[in-house]
Parts: sequence; C-alpha cells; structure tokens
Amino acid sequence: ADYFQINELKSCCQSYLESMTMTVENCVQMCLLCSLYNLEFYNKVFEFLRGHLPDIMQQEDALTLTSESVMSLLTDPTLSYVEQKQFYEFIIKWSEFDLENREAFFPDLFCSLDLQKIPRSVLENEIEGNPLVKKDKRCQVHILNIKMKYITGLIKEDDGVREAILVAGGCSQVMFASIFSILPFRESLAVKSLLGYILAEDRWIELAPLPHQMQQAIMTFCSKKNCLYIFDQGNQSFSSRVFIYKFDLEETKWTSFLLELPENHISGSLHTIVACSGKLFAVISCHIIQKGGQNVQWSTFLMEVKEDGTKSEIKNHLFQRNENTSVVACVMQDRKICILATKVGAIPRRKGKSTKFFVYDAALNRKYEYSRGVNWDNLMFAAGDEIVVTRMGKFSCMKYSMTTRKWRHVKEQFLPFPTQPFESTDFSSISDGSNFYVFGGKGVKSMESVAEAMCYNYAEKKWKKLQELPQPLRQGATCCIQLPSNLAKCHIKCPHCIFFPSRSRAKYDVHYQREEDDDEYDYDDGSGYTFDDDYVSDGLWSDGVPDYLDDDEYDDYENWFI
Repeated sequence: ADYFQINELKSCCQSYLESMTMTVENCVQMCLLCSLYNLEFYNKVFEFLRGHLPDIMQQEDALTLTSESVMSLLTDPTLSYVEQKQFYEFIIKWSEFDLENREAFFPDLFCSLDLQKIPRSVLENEIEGNPLVKKDKRCQVHILNIKMKYITGLIKEDDGVREAILVAGGCSQVMFASIFSILPFRESLAVKSLLGYILAEDRWIELAPLPHQMQQAIMTFCSKKNCLYIFDQGNQSFSSRVFIYKFDLEETKWTSFLLELPENHISGSLHTIVACSGKLFAVISCHIIQKGGQNVQWSTFLMEVKEDGTKSEIKNHLFQRNENTSVVACVMQDRKICILATKVGAIPRRKGKSTKFFVYDAALNRKYEYSRGVNWDNLMFAAGDEIVVTRMGKFSCMKYSMTTRKWRHVKEQFLPFPTQPFESTDFSSISDGSNFYVFGGKGVKSMESVAEAMCYNYAEKKWKKLQELPQPLRQGATCCIQLPSNLAKCHIKCPHCIFFPSRSRAKYDVHYQREEDDDEYDYDDGSGYTFDDDYVSDGLWSDGVPDYLDDDEYDDYENWFI
C-alpha cells in the first residue's frame, strides 16, 4: 500500500494499529511499523515509548534499536526522569546483545552518560571495572575526569537535595482577549500551577498543583519540617479563621489546617506567613474587642500558627494600624524575623516617624525595635549578613547590620533595572542572599503576562537571563527551597508526566471555605481528579497529550526509528 501509494489501504492499516491497546511489550514493534511506512500514528506511539522508557528498556524488543536511536534517547534532555544508571545498564545489555557489531558504538554511547548523576560508589565499584569500559581509553578518561572533580572538590557527592526556587499560583493568559482588547484593562486567568526552578541546572520542573487556583498567593518553606505553606492573599480579610495549605515534600501530600485568631480578636487580615526555627509565624492585623464589647483597637501582631487546630498564639503586639499601613517581612539565618511597616498608628503621623522596624528572635522569643534611621521601600530582603531596603532602579538604599544593629544610608544603586527601559510590573521576586531573582510580570503597554526570568548577582553586579517560565505568569508567590532530588527529576516537558501527571502522583486531603457560607467547608481528597485537571486550568497543556501529537503534518523526530 505504501509502495503503490494506496492511501485508503494505508488508512486501514493505521486504523488497525490505533485499535490495538498500546503496551510496553508491543510499542517498540508498533513504532517500527509506523516509522517504516510513514504512518501518522507514529508520533503518539513514540511519545508512549518515551513516557514508559524505564519499563521498555527491560523488554527484549528494545535491544533491536539502532545505535542512532539509542544515542538520541541518551541525549534527550526531556528524559531526565530516567536514571543515568538505568541508561548505563541498558547500553551494556544492548552492546552485549550483538557484541561483534555493536562494540564499536559503545564508547560514544558511554561518553554521552552524565556520570555525575551516578553514585560515586557505583561508579568506582561497578562501572569502572566493567570489561567494556576498561577496554576503551575514552571510557576510562570519561570516568577519570569525574573522579578528579570529586578529588579536587569541584563537585560533591549527591546529597539527594536540589536548591530551587518555587513559583506558585498567579495569573497567566488573558481570558476573553478578543473582548477585553477594546478595553483599557485585561482580566487574566488565575492558575494553580506549582513550578520549580532548579538553580544548578537552569531548568524548570512542575510539582503537584495547588489545591485550587490562587491569584495572589503567599508562600514559605520550613526546612526543618520539609514542608511548604501557602495561602491566597486574594481573600485577605476573614472573620476569625482562615485555611492555610501545607505540602509535605516527603509524603508528596497536600493538607489544610485552620489559622484561628485568639479570643476577642476579629476581622483578621493576613499580611504574610514566614517559617522560622521550625515554626510557622504570621503577621496579622485584626480588631481587638475589649471588656464591655467595645471595639477600640485595630492592631498588627506577630502570631505563631498552630497546625493542630488550636488558636494562634500571640508572640508580640507590633503596632496599631490604619487603612494605609503597609507591611513586609523576611527571615534572617532561620532564626530572626524582620518586619518593616510604614504609616503605622491609629492616625498616620508625619513621614519618618510612622515607619517601624522590628526583629523577632525566635530562639529567645524576644522582640527588638530598631526603627531609628529606617526608611520605607517596597523591597526588603537579606543580602549576606545584612537586611537591604530599596526598590529596583533606586540610586540609594538602606542597610541594617545584624552585628552593629544599626541602619545606614548607602548612596549606591544596589539593584539596577534588568533592562533600560524596564517595562514590567507585577513580577515575582526573591533573594537567596547572594542573588536577586525576577520571574514573569506584566507588560506596561501590552498588559499581558510575560515568561521572562532573570537573576542579579550582588557580587558581580550583573543581570543574566534564565530559562523562561513554562508559561507567562504574573503575581506568583516565590520561596527558596531544598527540594528532594526525586521530585526534581522530571523535565518540564517530561513525556512520563503526560501519562502519569504530577497531581496523580500526589495525595490531597484538603478542606476549603465555601464562598457563600463562612461556616461551612468543602473537602477534597483528590478522588474526583481527572486526567485533564493538571493542565487545562493551568495553561500548560490543552488536553491529555500535547497539541503537536494531533497535527497530521508534524514529525518532530523525523522518523526517528529509521
């Protein structure tokens, strides 16, 4: 049918293949047939193969692949979910299957492995002594290079942790763009994606999505508990309690618990949450009802949040506030919580005297005020052993030293704009102590979300571009995190995640408050999850498989099997 170009008969052959149940046992042969006769079904079969590669490499049919096919698998960055040790074991089996004809291909295949991702003990005790490896000098040099890096300290043994920055929630693409294009504003779609940027590898991953869409999320990470905490600041005000969501990285499980105000404290407004010394703290403003039922104060407190459902514990009364008060906070050395506020007081005072700065020592349970000399700006972050207060592009900044416990005014541009002119707002930002990161944002003129990611190094005083966000995003929450390596394996375009989405691999045991009734709560255990839930609302995919697989004329792999 292919030779005589009988298209109707070819369509019948393809229909027959499509009617078959694809499995790890038959997909290699199906892929060979589709490739040999140039069938449109090839792309979907090959994507299935890539998504189930560890199991398929255990099949006898996989040993019939060509050397070019094996090399393309080894060098495919989207297959990072496959362990390098599994690839090593496969190329050994593949070479030994027809040693006489395949031994010449082994050195090139072996040298394409990333030996740094194989445990050092396995490298020295197992791989280095393999006959095929010992027989070729290139293989020996490849191993020696890695061993020398270990010896000189250029690389360290894998500790199972990846330094990463998470970006959660926010707004992505514009809804009803054709309608809003005639208006002077845009309305964007809130997302529930939880993205991770792996610092050492300059790549993005996707973790289990948030329990629901969050337009203005606030997030923090507790390293001692290995847990992530997040809430939606879009619903900032609450009566006396609000849900906070917790993601346990070890169990890959989302749960929820209530943050409940102490007695006689009502009309809460949650500014931020921070994890410090293994505990969760919140900066909250609320009204205090005194004896006699009089509502006389609107104050801001630092509270310790209890996960067991008991009422929050007030650690310190910070200040009285008004409708114009603004608050920011950050953590220093996982021990001290720094809080900066402006326009404090029941009635705003003149500029300067209405700005306050507090340091709470979580280890000593003591609050210190160092407001003398401080000025307000919208950015406060740790840089080295100092707290910096500034805004992007400003030609001066304020620095607070933890050693001298004093503020000093510095006439320098600590954080310049990434570009001139810099036309972006609503971007997400965070400092890891050595670098300042900017993710996404909204164009000033286009009013559309962008996917840019940039990093500014304080020592080098240079901006550099990072791998772009997987989707345009603005107003996302950010936090620095130590991510278990097993959660960081999958590439953002991982074929494995098409068939085993990140949500399906996580557990959900969450409650959330109904909008129509503050006293009733809904429950979600994830049982109502459908395959499409991961991608449809998040804008990462449009359906269960990428759009290009449904394109009759698309062949990204150009008959990879031939």
